[in-house]
Amino acid sequence: MANSNTEQPLRWYQRFGSIMLVAISVAVVLFVLFIAGTTGYYYWQIKQGKGQVIFDKINGGFTADVKNNNIVGNIDRSEIELSTAPFLGSNNPKVTIVEFLDFKCPFSRAESPILRQVMQKYGNKVKLIVRNFPPSDNVHPGAGQLANLAMCAYEQGYYWPLHDWLYEQQDNIGANLSIEDIDSLAPQFGWDAGKMRLCLANPNVKVTVNKDFADGYRFGVGGTPTFFINGEKVQGVIPFSAWELFLNNIK
Repeated sequence: MANSNTEQPLRWYQRFGSIMLVAISVAVVLFVLFIAGTTGYYYWQIKQGKGQVIFDKINGGFTADVKNNNIVGNIDRSEIELSTAPFLGSNNPKVTIVEFLDFKCPFSRAESPILRQVMQKYGNKVKLIVRNFPPSDNVHPGAGQLANLAMCAYEQGYYWPLHDWLYEQQDNIGANLSIEDIDSLAPQFGWDAGKMRLCLANPNVKVTVNKDFADGYRFGVGGTPTFFINGEKVQGVIPFSAWELFLNNIK
């Protein structure tokens, strides 16, 4: 008599591979729906004049050089938007961007040409203020010295040419520049080498850089680049398209 309990072959939906394929397909569909929904939400926010929400979600390229990333108390814009700091753009801006940067940080370097594009297109209504946030030497060796050098170049009116050059040469600049290295830059930029030496020896320059760092740390800067856009903190490398979406809605 034949065995009536002969095992029947599994149907396609009972096989492990088929089950996994279905599960993956469902996950992909859900992910696509999520992306589409998120994009639609941001588009609606921008159409409503709320482009700032785009910035709140941008976190690409952020490097946490300092542990404390919490804002202590309310941000006083007058303490962030220093009138004595290097800047580009309008003296009567609708949007003030304060950037905390580090000349040894690759993410600050990546953002630099993007900000140049922003200022070329929106400089009539935007003011970009630059402040220093050099981490300790065990993170980015020589970052503090480059910040001091930039502030001394600012005193002689050569901040922005040096700013761009420091990023261009980031991979070639060692842990520390000798005084001879700095002297050799004078003919290239046109500054007075003697005044530059005196400035670098002046403790007030380090005080200025240290104040920048202390203010940033106090208001929650944990890495570079970090921005304060009309007092709102945003961190990471922000693409030009995101700046455009925001600034096009500022009338």
